[in-house]
Amino acid sequence: MSKNKNNKNYYLSYGIGFGLLGGALLGVLLGLFLDTPLVWAFTPGFGMLAGIMIGIIMDSNKNKK
Repeated sequence: MSKNKNNKNYYLSYGIGFGLLGGALLGVLLGLFLDTPLVWAFTPGFGMLAGIMIGIIMDSNKNKK
């Protein structure tokens, strides 16, 4: 993905991808200690939500310049 001036959601897409990956890795670590399938259901979603929020903040700071 090229860094285009017209793309206002550049970091949002990276936030979604890395947040989902980070949430899945967190689910693996928590799954070792907690024996419940709810860990696998919620941690990738929470990771993706955190990535979306970080990406939106980074995009809004980039667009102010």
